[in-house]
Amino acid sequence: MSWDDGKHAKVKKVQITYDDVIYSIQFTLDPDEYITALSAYGKTLSTQEVITALTFTTNKTTRGPYGKKTGFQISAPKATGKQIAGFLGTCGSVLNSIDVHYAPIPTGTGTGGTGNSRSGTGSGAQKLEAQGGTGGTAWDDGSDHNGVTMIYVRNGGQGVQYVKFEYVKAGQPKQGALHGGQGGRGSSQEIVINHPDEHLISVEGWYDSSNVILGIQFKTNQKTSEYIGYDFDGSGTKFTLQAQDKKIIGFHGFASNHLNSIGAYFIPLSSTTAPLTVPPKKLKAKGGAFGAVWDDGAHDNVRKIYIGHGQDSIAFVKFEYVDGSQVVVGDEHGKQTEKVEEFEVDEDDYIVYVEAFRETVTQETVKLDKFPT
Repeated sequence: MSWDDGKHAKVKKVQITYDDVIYSIQFTLDPDEYITALSAYGKTLSTQEVITALTFTTNKTTRGPYGKKTGFQISAPKATGKQIAGFLGTCGSVLNSIDVHYAPIPTGTGTGGTGNSRSGTGSGAQKLEAQGGTGGTAWDDGSDHNGVTMIYVRNGGQGVQYVKFEYVKAGQPKQGALHGGQGGRGSSQEIVINHPDEHLISVEGWYDSSNVILGIQFKTNQKTSEYIGYDFDGSGTKFTLQAQDKKIIGFHGFASNHLNSIGAYFIPLSSTTAPLTVPPKKLKAKGGAFGAVWDDGAHDNVRKIYIGHGQDSIAFVKFEYVDGSQVVVGDEHGKQTEKVEEFEVDEDDYIVYVEAFRETVTQETVKLDKFPT
């Protein structure tokens, strides 16, 4: 029985049931994810041809293989630069064949391309469009990371074969997918970035009419890698991905069996400089000239105030302070009385000045205190 779902704006969900053969399919794509390629295996079982395994490549990852990769490969990922927007095929009790409908890649998903254009993303990151040759399948690691922590690059005789990145997101490591191919002879290199003290600030590379990136170099705030692949010989096109006062937190681009192009996401650099500590300014005590000297010292904030009332004046004061997460209880200054007022300063509040009145009785005493916040 033939079936054809037609062409749509985007594939949202795929369902799969399988053992040795594919019965049905199911998985859900992220809102900004789309399928770029399909790989299928089939074999002749009894009197019919059946699909034994399916692998879906999206702009973010590879899903599968689902089933067992036995028999012959009947389709493979294609460097179309488009998305798969629908499926068709034949089936009975099992899936006998499958094919696809292609459509333009949906806009607003950060698919990359060539040129020097810049755009914003939903995460607030600045996107620099992919630089390099044409062709390949779109990939996108996303722009919701805090930084890049590891870079894997493999180069061969025809240029950069693949790149792969590791990120940190909300304090947790996140593995990116491999972009490119692994076949043939080549050499692999790894670049460690010691996040958060070290961050990636630029990527430099070049390509020629082969539409493959031939050499690539990564620069952090602490080091610059060697040119991986071929050094620039002046015959191709050189490019740089860099944004002033920003760091790279994600990559996107196009790849086939080699890396065709690469773009990046940037966010502003977080300040790593410790804030300047302003020393406290000591104001001279105001009031009478009698009594013993006392000094509670300087603290981060005042948290609580106790005021004891005497017959004609303020008999004593006592303060509680905050230093970081610690509460510091000050001494009592004056003579404890039965009538004590206290008030607490909220965590997001602070005292801005103290107002007091004094008069001479037998000695100069403070009559009234006010502590506006």
